[in-house]
Amino acid sequence: MPNVMPSRKPPKMRMVLFLILLFSVSPRLYGGQACEAVLLHSLDTKRSKVGDHILLRTGLFTGLAESPITTLDASIVEVRPRLKGSSSILRVRVNKAVRKDGHQLPVEARIVAVISQARVTESWDFPVIIADRFPRIPEDDQREPGERKLSEDQPHTSSLDSLPGVPVLHRLVCPEKKKKGARCTNLLDARGTFGYKSATLQPADPATPTESVLSSKKDMAFRAGTVLVLEVKSIP
Repeated sequence: MPNVMPSRKPPKMRMVLFLILLFSVSPRLYGGQACEAVLLHSLDTKRSKVGDHILLRTGLFTGLAESPITTLDASIVEVRPRLKGSSSILRVRVNKAVRKDGHQLPVEARIVAVISQARVTESWDFPVIIADRFPRIPEDDQREPGERKLSEDQPHTSSLDSLPGVPVLHRLVCPEKKKKGARCTNLLDARGTFGYKSATLQPADPATPTESVLSSKKDMAFRAGTVLVLEVKSIP
């Protein structure tokens, strides 16, 4: 097994590894799996109106011969600021995707996590490549008559032979304050709201699979750059 050690992200590698990660995410697009998107513009329940569009930046590959999906288009179907005796409400429908070439297609997706950018962190893993498993030593030149070395009789193989020397990026959601036993979570496995204490993401309604509802006892405001995790049901 190769040893793995964490490290900071290397310079000039971000774009290459971003593309690798996009391909690794593409099989997760179907059957209610998760993908990541970023809110391009701020959003709040005081100024937003029904019918407003919400653009989400993403990077989804659905096939080697197809242009990648770079934008998800959501719309506000209900918005209500906080009033005395009632909570603020924001209902969003995600039902359109836009490929890099401009082609639009329908999509079924709902929001399963809303994460403040401040709660997202990155960690890199670098495989340690062993340059020579059998470094030459003086004893290699000394052997009894007819003696053969293990490396000559049985060529050594391991999982390291097929392991590409490519660093792996992990995106994590970490608690605001580290508590005893608190641990970071893989971003795509996160569910609920993080960094927006007063906002609550309501359970999914099977009757409206493409709609997501957020509520709060206060008026809600989400900054540009907020990370969303979406459960994608299908992409034609």
